Amino acid sequence: MTPIPKPTLQQAIDGISDRDEFKVIVTFVREEREKFFGDLRSAESSNDVMKIAGSIAALDELLSVLS
Repeated sequence: MTPIPKPTLQQAIDGISDRDEFKVIVTFVREEREKFFGDLRSAESSNDVMKIAGSIAALDELLSVLS
């Protein structure tokens, strides 16, 4: 029996990108990213800024993979 090949990440994303559930997830990630930008205004230390910037960068990377 020949195993069925697993889809690549991009193939999997392409396969679900038209689903409402996928769109809800992408919207949530975008909204969270925007919240982090708001958090930058109230950051009290350089450590806080670095943590928030890291979170924004991670969400940017995720969005680039999902888009």
